[in-house]
Amino acid sequence: MSTQEKRKRLIDAAYKVFVKKGYLNASIKDIASEAGMTSGLVHYYFKNKEELLLSVQEEVQQRYQKQYDGQPDDAATPEAVLLEIKSRAEDNPDWYRWRYELYSLGMKSESGHLEQEVASILKSGRESLSAPLQHLVGDSANASAIASILLACFDGLALQKIVDDEFDLDRSYRLLIELLGLYVSKSEGESR
Repeated sequence: MSTQEKRKRLIDAAYKVFVKKGYLNASIKDIASEAGMTSGLVHYYFKNKEELLLSVQEEVQQRYQKQYDGQPDDAATPEAVLLEIKSRAEDNPDWYRWRYELYSLGMKSESGHLEQEVASILKSGRESLSAPLQHLVGDSANASAIASILLACFDGLALQKIVDDEFDLDRSYRLLIELLGLYVSKSEGESR
């Protein structure tokens, strides 16, 4: 196994352990065990657990961005984008568990380093939503504000789905799509 493959295996194992146990309850030994490697090897590749955490976040972000690389900002309809995000809450709830773990750590971070990382994650999310929205609403300030609202909706709806099996995610997303459509129609009418 190459150096890159070992490092990736450790990052994948850390992701699983952090999602399952939480960062504070996870140990290097847990991560090594999940990866089928020794604790010493984890320390060889990563200076400490925080460096591993940041490497996991970088990997998660790269995977997420890959699915959108090369697509023009107006390639997908708002409905298609919202439905893709909804499917992530259903098909990959660990992705959201990971986000909540980072949010929690960022808010508690004494050094401010993790808080900056969380701010960067949220900013990136707003920007990735804002660009295609600007094509629909025309106003960059409003597109940015809508992106902020949508990001809060996505995180909040996913949280409700994860903790409440009876929560009707489909109904909530249908209404969210309808509300966004009404706003876009209103914006188009005002720009004429």
